[in-house]
Amino acid sequence: MQKKIIKLSKGFWDRLGIGLSGLCAIHCLLVPVFVSLIPLWPALDEFHEYTHLVFFLAIAPAVILSVKNRKNLKSISGYLFVGLAIIFVAWFFNHQLGDYGEAGVTLAGSVLLIRGHWLNYKTKSFS
Repeated sequence: MQKKIIKLSKGFWDRLGIGLSGLCAIHCLLVPVFVSLIPLWPALDEFHEYTHLVFFLAIAPAVILSVKNRKNLKSISGYLFVGLAIIFVAWFFNHQLGDYGEAGVTLAGSVLLIRGHWLNYKTKSFS
């Protein structure tokens, strides 16, 4: 039997991280609009309660795998891990932050993640 080896293209995890972080940022910008437009839909609150956890769980492997074996780039790792921690904080303290505070904190984390993944991707493409 022949084993199939899946080879991911260079920068795959960074491109995935940029896409997921972008979706997270779009979520932060659009949810307040949807909340104000659909105030009678109680399912939205239940759905929104877990979105940051879902984004955190989806983004965490992309962060970890994109910086794997790249310990010499501490500033890039800093962007990525601080951004990931901010996403976690937004989820964990969502009730204390309120809707707009939660969106602002998550947006800040998403920007750091996008910046870190972009810098990491650029350094990989020139290596």
